[in-house]
Amino acid sequence: MPLSERLGALRERDFRLLFAGTMITTVGDRLASIALAFAVLDIASATALGIVFAVRQGVQALVVVAGGVLSDRLPRNLVLVGASLVQGAAQAATAACVLAGVGGVWAIVLLQAVYGIGLGLVLPAEVGLVPQTVSPDRLQQANALQGLTRNIVGVLGPAAGGAIVVAGSPGIALAVDAASFLVCAELLRRIRVAPREETKTPGFAAELREGWQEFTSRTWLWASVVFFGIGNLAFAGWIVLGPAIADDRLGGAGPWATILTAGGLGAILGGVLAMRVRPRRPLVACVLAATLISLQTLSLALGAPTWVIAGAAFMGGIGIAVHLTLWFTTFQRQVPERAQSRVASYDTLGSFVLMPLGMALVGPLADAIGLTETLWICLVVMWTSWAAILVLPSVWAIRRDEPLPAPSPA
Repeated sequence: MPLSERLGALRERDFRLLFAGTMITTVGDRLASIALAFAVLDIASATALGIVFAVRQGVQALVVVAGGVLSDRLPRNLVLVGASLVQGAAQAATAACVLAGVGGVWAIVLLQAVYGIGLGLVLPAEVGLVPQTVSPDRLQQANALQGLTRNIVGVLGPAAGGAIVVAGSPGIALAVDAASFLVCAELLRRIRVAPREETKTPGFAAELREGWQEFTSRTWLWASVVFFGIGNLAFAGWIVLGPAIADDRLGGAGPWATILTAGGLGAILGGVLAMRVRPRRPLVACVLAATLISLQTLSLALGAPTWVIAGAAFMGGIGIAVHLTLWFTTFQRQVPERAQSRVASYDTLGSFVLMPLGMALVGPLADAIGLTETLWICLVVMWTSWAAILVLPSVWAIRRDEPLPAPSPA
């Protein structure tokens, strides 16, 4: 297929705006991801870093279901505009605290909780917005490009973030992230979404129930989400202990930035593959691709040097890019448009609700039994959860471009 055809989704105006907004905020967020970690580690421990991440993810989990209802009621691009403004304000205030050296860890915890409010609105709205901005035959391509843009700019982000942390202050990177959200909000505001048919809007609780019925009536969906959620709890070992190990054993922010950059390079390759791959059983391929991210945690558990961990991160990047593209494309083809944001909110909640618990516990657990032992526990949990998904007949039943009949409400 010619390159112009592979990038055909970018010919469509509204998707170009969404693509550009995603790219700009990703630049800022990749800078901020490493900056936030080392801003906390400069003044506290890995346990404190775990608390910061746990609070942010916890607030996201509390907000995400309401975000799904809002996104199925209101224009989804405007929901994303509001989310960008909330996230930008939170990062600007976090940057000010870090640069001024005031507030300490608890100020960062509070501000990242505010960030989590905006974060909780993003995924339900974006999952439903992508199909509204692109032609149906370009849907997988659009999902792949969304992931690819995050991954391309993500390669430069950690490297630049590490350089800023080493040469200056994490607060500068956080300030850049805050500015990126303002630019993104303006781009998203310009997207033209077709108005919904005028219908009587049911109450909030009724909409929640309808979304829940759509979610629970698909065994492949709710069961996969449960087991992916358990796996994500264990993936907290990489998120929290990775920076701590880099700080203690590998040499600090520079090597960790190298590892994250390698992951970004792998994700770029994965994004390119995701535009081309057409597995006969997309959900099976989706799960198998996800297993590659365990190589990162495995390399940490084995005490590997930076270059080996970077190689594992590269493979993990390939896996997560293919995994996410196949997951969202299958989701958008199987779930009715009118309920996609609500069902996506339950997907997000189930996938990530346990992650704050993992982030809060992994630091104390490592203190109690050791880093290596904690990482091996995380690996066993991840491998078991993925194996559980692969034994589900409904996962194997979904075939390429053959949507299952819409199930009756549960």
